Amino acid sequence: MPRKIRQLIADLEKQGFVDRGGKGSHRNFLHPSGVKITLSGAPGDDAKHYQERDLTACNSKDSIMSKASDRYVKVVAWSEEDQCYVGRCPGLMLGGVHGSDERAVYAELCEAVDEWIRLHEAEGRPLPRSTSLREIEALV
Repeated sequence: MPRKIRQLIADLEKQGFVDRGGKGSHRNFLHPSGVKITLSGAPGDDAKHYQERDLTACNSKDSIMSKASDRYVKVVAWSEEDQCYVGRCPGLMLGGVHGSDERAVYAELCEAVDEWIRLHEAEGRPLPRSTSLREIEALV
């Protein structure tokens, strides 16, 4: 039997998330580390599977964004034109990485993102504003 939205809210609050309100049936929660999660549904509603998964991710100590690179959306997609996977991080860098194996391209992209962040920090330059999935989805 699925848990109720009220139970998810209680779990978030135990972890230190603060309810920042919301419109309609959704509520926005913010953790002091910067992690944000939105829950939709009335307190008595059954939680959806994706909500349970997201809450489980919030329970993981590793999920509280501990690295600067966690704040940037990374995209890997097949390019018909180039006949390979192309990996990009639009909020941080132009260009990207490519290859025939999707997972390998993602791993290489993560390395490239980490390198750019280290370069910014070594040169004392501020990092670009982080990107959100919502911003990327608006482009599609």
